[in-house]
Amino acid sequence: MSESGQQFQADRWAGEMGDKWNRHLDRFESSIEAVGTAAIAAANFRSGERVLDIGCGGGPTTLAIAKLVGPSGAVTGIDISPALIDTARKRAAALANVEFVCGDAATADILGGPFDRLFSRFGVMFFDEPYTAFRHIRGFIKDGGRALFACWGPLEKNPWVAELAEVPRRYVDMPPPDPRAPGPFAFADNAYVTDILTHAGFGGVTFTPWHGAQTFGGSGATADDAADFVMDALFIGDLLKNESDATQRRAREELRTILEAHETPDGVKLGAMAWFVSATAC
Repeated sequence: MSESGQQFQADRWAGEMGDKWNRHLDRFESSIEAVGTAAIAAANFRSGERVLDIGCGGGPTTLAIAKLVGPSGAVTGIDISPALIDTARKRAAALANVEFVCGDAATADILGGPFDRLFSRFGVMFFDEPYTAFRHIRGFIKDGGRALFACWGPLEKNPWVAELAEVPRRYVDMPPPDPRAPGPFAFADNAYVTDILTHAGFGGVTFTPWHGAQTFGGSGATADDAADFVMDALFIGDLLKNESDATQRRAREELRTILEAHETPDGVKLGAMAWFVSATAC
């Protein structure tokens, strides 16, 4: 499996990737806050609904949904990272309608169902066997239940990766990735995603594009802050970690130059595009 930044294995999310996300939690969550807020609004949750939130991370979407479904509803967040689930449980300590489960949604037994709704913000593109995973997940959703998840659109429409990935490519070998291998862009192809959902027992699949920005390094970060974040927390730094100190310094400076061109008073913002995928359990 290529270490291109697009392909991740479940055990990495359960270990080093989840731990890294947890260490940089505020910055990661700030980066994708806008798309998460838009996805929740598009889902149009209602009071009393029971919701399954897949790949919940540190729990921000789960907690936001819990407020919308109210005390008569309930939300279960599931994530494969023990570190992130521990953080999520601490955040939700005072809420009675929230539960967090540490496990792989592709195989885990999830209590609390049948659920009225399925939601995920960038949590469903990492399954090793997506056809099998979604058939398993379908079993937790009641007939007629609605699903909405956010997944990244094509790489070429996401400058936040396309621009920055040019830097490590100058220093390390980056073979072309398998576009359907587990990773951020595995669900960029609408036909592929529709086939997965249809075979799993969902119908009425639709795709709504979202266009916005990734805020690198958190709200108000400078280009220097963002460059440190990219090197410390993203796959780009992983690709360069075995290179010399001098090479890493050059790469960081090149990243800083790119990021500086996108610096705003609110932070460093690069263009992003995602799909909001909706479907109904048949």
